[in-house]
Amino acid sequence: MANASIKNINLRPAAPADADAVLGLVPELVAFGPPAWRSVSQMIDTDTLVIGRALQGLTDGAAIFVAEDDNGTLVGFVHVCAEIDYYTRSRCGHIADLVVAPDARGRGVGEALMASAEEWARAEGYTMLTLNVFAGNTHARALYDRAGFRAETTRYVKELPSD
Repeated sequence: MANASIKNINLRPAAPADADAVLGLVPELVAFGPPAWRSVSQMIDTDTLVIGRALQGLTDGAAIFVAEDDNGTLVGFVHVCAEIDYYTRSRCGHIADLVVAPDARGRGVGEALMASAEEWARAEGYTMLTLNVFAGNTHARALYDRAGFRAETTRYVKELPSD
């Protein structure tokens, strides 16, 4: 049943009571295997801090939406925020994080969360929605391609060892 569609995905703004379930999914952000020069524990700590602040309403212009299955189980979330587009110098929407629980993948949850992010961005009056994804995260990249996102830039990183 891993690939069966979830009949009713309930999307709603995250509530304080969702904090444990949302933050419990944060390690899934690095499950794809980030580049070797990135510290997985540092990535999880940073994501937990940033997402935790957004859940508490401490980040202006940010929101978190959760997806629940038919049983009311939280099966994913999307963290959206505002950022400034470099070229237009105007605010746009940004998908900071998107996670689907492993047992809910392939069942339409990611697409539903992406749609909620687009709805949020439109409601905020943004004409653009951006996101970043690690090059090696092929499953996420496929979802973003299906949702109509296209790569605009590629960031190159060179690790500089200390002397």
